[in-house]
Amino acid sequence: MPYVFSQAADTEAIAEREWGKAAQIMFTGFSSCIGIMAIKNNEVIGVHLPLRDGNNAVTNDDIDTAIGLLDGGAYPVVIGSISAWEASASAVYQHLVDTLHPVEQYAYGDGTYGGEIVNGRIRPRF
Repeated sequence: MPYVFSQAADTEAIAEREWGKAAQIMFTGFSSCIGIMAIKNNEVIGVHLPLRDGNNAVTNDDIDTAIGLLDGGAYPVVIGSISAWEASASAVYQHLVDTLHPVEQYAYGDGTYGGEIVNGRIRPRF
């Protein structure tokens, strides 16, 4: 079953399968999750991607939907548990990279991260 994404009520706590946009954003804690972010109209758009949604593993279609939520934003980045994705969903992660063309990949592992715009690019927040 495909992931269903919803707009976050709080852009300082974007949870799994949520997206939000603001001058700066924060995701809720990642444990094997990643976030994708891009800049659109001087705001950061971010999507919180888990490896699994209950019994359903992430698919290329879920990635395409998530990238669509970035609304063609510039200077996309990936942040979070990249090594978990490379180990557990390598083909899907490669599809993400091949489709999104991130300018940066921040392989920070589990934790709580976000992004803000500094000098026209996304700088990670902790």
